[in-house]
Amino acid sequence: MSPEKLIFAQSVEALFVRALGPYLTREGRQRLKAVGLDLSEPLRPAYSLEQWRSFLRVAVRDVFPALPPKEAWLALGARYLQGFRQTAVGRASLALVTRMDPRRTLERVPYNVKAGNNFNELRVEEAAEGAATLWMKDVLADDPYFAAGFLAETMRSAGAGTVDIQPVAFDGTAATFRLTWSRAATTPVGEVAPAHGG
Repeated sequence: MSPEKLIFAQSVEALFVRALGPYLTREGRQRLKAVGLDLSEPLRPAYSLEQWRSFLRVAVRDVFPALPPKEAWLALGARYLQGFRQTAVGRASLALVTRMDPRRTLERVPYNVKAGNNFNELRVEEAAEGAATLWMKDVLADDPYFAAGFLAETMRSAGAGTVDIQPVAFDGTAATFRLTWSRAATTPVGEVAPAHGG
């Protein structure tokens, strides 16, 4: 029998404490408590994947009620990466990412994904300059755009400009994504970017 799929506390901390903490409504916090996440208490070491998915369902409706589902899940995924960046593990791994180009960053993503749970896998199927296809064993949510959101935010951390990530296959658990990106305009080392007046 395969071990239970577990999401580690640092993933829950990243999204629900650091990224969403100030934005959750009182009702949202009560709904999270009803499905097993009491943010007024210390986090448990791990939560089941089913619990995590139920936490996400609450959060996407509570924090992004006005957005269409695709945009809401993309935004939630981006917030997850923003919160992860504020954790000790996230700071260390993303400090490395900022020194790599977007294509090499993709090769690091599987390690970041594995840091947050005990079961996921991610494979870069092919990569060229400005485009890649990758497969994810579990998109960690009901909607693949959650994973697309944190992948896009990771690419932006590595200096990608415009990022487009589309699920091209999804079976309810695993998904294949097609990524395209452009390089962001960068300031040469030693030069200061011009300040823009408001």
